[in-house]
Amino acid sequence: MAVEAEREKKTRGRGSRRTRESRSANSNNQSRLPSKRAFKPVELLSDEAVEQVHRCSLDLLRDVGLEFDLPEACDILKRNGAMVDSDTGMVKFDPETVEHWVAQAQSSFSLSARNPARNLDIGGDNIAYGSAGSTPNVLDMDEGRRPGNSRDFENLVKLSHTLDTVDFFSGYPVEPTDRSVNTRHLDCNRDLLTLSDRVIRLYGIGKTRIDDGLDMISIAHGISRDELKDSPRALTVLNVNSPLKVDSTLLQGAMEMARNGQAVVVTPVAFAGAMSPITLSGSLIQHNAECLGVIALLQMVNPGTPVLYGSIISNVDMKSGAPALGTPETVTGTIASGQLARRYRLPTRLFSGCSSNAVDAQAAYETMFSLWACYLGGVNMVLHAHGYMETGLITSFEKVLLDSDLIGMMNALSRPIDLSDSKEALAAIKEVGPGGHYLSVAHTMSRYKNAFHSPLLSDWRAYEYWLKDGGKDYAQRASNKWKQLLEEYQKPDIDPAVEQALGEFAERRKREIGTAEI
Repeated sequence: MAVEAEREKKTRGRGSRRTRESRSANSNNQSRLPSKRAFKPVELLSDEAVEQVHRCSLDLLRDVGLEFDLPEACDILKRNGAMVDSDTGMVKFDPETVEHWVAQAQSSFSLSARNPARNLDIGGDNIAYGSAGSTPNVLDMDEGRRPGNSRDFENLVKLSHTLDTVDFFSGYPVEPTDRSVNTRHLDCNRDLLTLSDRVIRLYGIGKTRIDDGLDMISIAHGISRDELKDSPRALTVLNVNSPLKVDSTLLQGAMEMARNGQAVVVTPVAFAGAMSPITLSGSLIQHNAECLGVIALLQMVNPGTPVLYGSIISNVDMKSGAPALGTPETVTGTIASGQLARRYRLPTRLFSGCSSNAVDAQAAYETMFSLWACYLGGVNMVLHAHGYMETGLITSFEKVLLDSDLIGMMNALSRPIDLSDSKEALAAIKEVGPGGHYLSVAHTMSRYKNAFHSPLLSDWRAYEYWLKDGGKDYAQRASNKWKQLLEEYQKPDIDPAVEQALGEFAERRKREIGTAEI
């Protein structure tokens, strides 16, 4: 099937250009601005403090270590200088061993999408925003909160495809719980690869899901598995089971990705007071040690394999025990994590989200806190950036639009201040003079249509006009807009033979897997 897909490669290339043209005409007044930060990352920690966290992390890895719940991983670690207790899976590292292997990772790399216009450069000042991922429930104003299902999954994929602010898929925008767990990845990967053309995340829950996903990406991209090893086209996430434990199934998936040259996001989950120490200092030390230990293992598996330094640092609500997002601790933890990643010359992954249960002011300000933290923290990939609510338990259709609007504003910050018109501007000032206005001068009239960023849904009209038009709040406008976007959705070009090959592969593998656990 991969060979058959290769024969259609040139045809698909022409289709990609058509896709780019149709997307440009369908951008909902959101110009595809360069996703680069206009401001330098903030340095919350002093250089001395960064080194202190580094030294404490190495001490933790040397004196306590991490538990690797996979004998294969322990064998690799032992062969490369780590001290392994085979009975418990506890692995201790000499500082020199950690530093040597972490230094093998790339400081930047590219991820190729099915549509070349959607390729991602990871590292440096680049910042990419993803869909929501892995939420078990979905929410909209018409039907309320409900378990994720195939209909909502497919609609969220389509909605994400219509939005220029969605650069990649952080996972399944909602879990389709009506699809069998052991073969869900086959149907979902097929949908992600045909209903959109962005970079996708593969779920690294064991080796089988990764192998199936890489086979499907090879078919969709018209390349062989060997060619795939030289061209990263997918990512996976390894969440450390903080504190200090790395689960076997996630290790299997991440190691398989590393062997195939694909990107692995190493992400400890440090909710201070529950999964990490209650102080930010303690959380940073633990989370940094967990990142370094796992990244070292992945470089032992395949030196140079693309990795991202990931982090989820926030706090729990000490009144209820519930995790909280978009808090001041989220901001400081994110910015400090970015500093640590830059210390190791590693690209970074963080997240956007909120703890709010409704698309309200709390949802907006918590999300904006998260986005600013990522922006000022020098983050390169922002997962869960569209629709994520209730600390990851909900994807909201209306909040997908709210988040897209917020990200569009963040991207607008990347516009440089253009002084090429300074002479013309000076002439306009002289023309208007004291007490005049600029509404009708040539300098304004030649630029007014595109001079300012146009938000997706903000309503700037006077109160009387807003009220006459129904007095709809933001959530109501978002509810109308996502339905409109789904009606206008255009499936990206894909060769029928390739789409058929993907469907046949998924059906064959479902028969082979059957009801077996994978």
